[in-house]
Amino acid sequence: MRVVIVGGRTRADYLMGALAEEAEAVVVINDDRRFCEYLSSRHEGTVIWGDGTKRSVLEDADVAGFDAIVALTGYDADNLAICQVAKAFLDIRLQLCIVSNPENTRIFRQLGVTAAISATAALTQAIRDAIGAVAPDEGEAAAEDADQREPDDEENIDPEEDGGEEGGSLLSLLGSWHRIGKDRR
Repeated sequence: MRVVIVGGRTRADYLMGALAEEAEAVVVINDDRRFCEYLSSRHEGTVIWGDGTKRSVLEDADVAGFDAIVALTGYDADNLAICQVAKAFLDIRLQLCIVSNPENTRIFRQLGVTAAISATAALTQAIRDAIGAVAPDEGEAAAEDADQREPDDEENIDPEEDGGEEGGSLLSLLGSWHRIGKDRR
């Protein structure tokens, strides 16, 4: 498989390394010269300093006919443009990109992008899955245990109590805090 990666920093670095053994060729295009120098010192493969949102740069990179393009810029509109140019003019079969706005995943698919991936949506789903993995009985038992335990001495501190020789209250020393539980005072 031949893959071109456009934009990105940490993601491009990681992906380039991850694909090194699997891919026949990996080409990275990035508009940050120093980052290109860094990538080329770390990885085998071709690194091109240029603006990957421009069709002429993509054509000059000689990536026409590659199997996949991965657009990792920080701008959804740029990633869409990269994918559309790759599909329409460079005959790149798979167009993959990240999106900042999760709602754009559906829109990008409707516009012909093979896959638009939202880190925000993936994180949200992972959190939902983790919350759902906790049995409701376990969560209730933990809450009951917390309600039945004996309060520590630290919990009985009066926030309005004199703060010592310097004067002032603990509230002024510690900032804002709130006690939450059955026996609020």
